[in-house]
Amino acid sequence: MAERELVERLERIERLLREVRESLEHLEGLLREAGLEASLALSIALGLSRPVLEALEAARRVAPLLEVLDADEVTRSILVVLALCEPLSISEVYRRVRRLRGRASRSTIASRLRVLEERGVVVNLGSGRRPRYTLRTCLGGGEA
Repeated sequence: MAERELVERLERIERLLREVRESLEHLEGLLREAGLEASLALSIALGLSRPVLEALEAARRVAPLLEVLDADEVTRSILVVLALCEPLSISEVYRRVRRLRGRASRSTIASRLRVLEERGVVVNLGSGRRPRYTLRTCLGGGEA
């Protein structure tokens, strides 16, 4: 009886391992298709603790912006953070950029956000006193 239970458990483990392998192969295929977006997706997934598929979507959203904008590393990080399409306050952007980069100045981030808003890349969904920023592309407004 104990031997039969052991065999059944091993068979279940083998099935689960096959499913995990298939899932990993699927994810690898998605990453190959994403090309340059894969490194962005990895940064988002690891740095911001996001599911891989959500990170891939954010990377696809922000990659075209990064290609056309001559952006410094702080601005690039801000765009990556906003690519998750969550309206964020300056403080929230600051915290997430720090998680990605390890360091950042809140005043620098506020300044970069104002420039990006002036350029039409980000929009303020809040008010002047309590801004909440997101990418324009997240609103369905097309590429900036």
